[in-house]
Amino acid sequence: MSDNRVPAAALAAFGAASAIPIPLAQFDFAGLVNAFDIDSGDSPRALLVMAGVGGFLTIAVLALAFAGAGLALAGAPTARALLITAALAGLVTAMPLWIPTGVVIGAAAILLGQPSSGRAATGGGNVLGSRGVTTRTPRQGEV
Repeated sequence: MSDNRVPAAALAAFGAASAIPIPLAQFDFAGLVNAFDIDSGDSPRALLVMAGVGGFLTIAVLALAFAGAGLALAGAPTARALLITAALAGLVTAMPLWIPTGVVIGAAAILLGQPSSGRAATGGGNVLGSRGVTTRTPRQGEV
C-alpha cells in the first residue's frame, strides 16, 4: 500500500461526504422526503419511482465510497478497487451530479497507487505470472 493512504482516505471521505445531498435531492424529487423543497410537478409516476430507486442506489454507492475510504486508511489493498468501483457506479446512479464527486474519489484511488506485488521489485521478469512456459528458438529453415 502506498504511503499516501491517509491523504487518499481523507480525499475519498471528502468526496463521499460532499455527495450526500445527491440522494437527498433524488428522494425529494420522488416525494419521499422534503429536504430541498423540490416540486416534481406533474412528472409521470415512473419517473418518480426511478428517482427514488436512484436515491437508494446512490446511498449504496456512498456507503461503498466510505468503506473504501476506511479501508484506505487501514491500508487494505482492496481499497483502491473499492474506490474505483464507487467512482464509476456513481456515474450510473446520478450521472450529471456525480461527476465532481467521481473525479475526487477517482483521484483518491490514483493517489493510493498500483497494488504492489513481490515481482515488481525485481525489475523485470514475467509480468503475466505464468509459470512453466518454455520456448525454443526456431531452427534454420523453419522461419
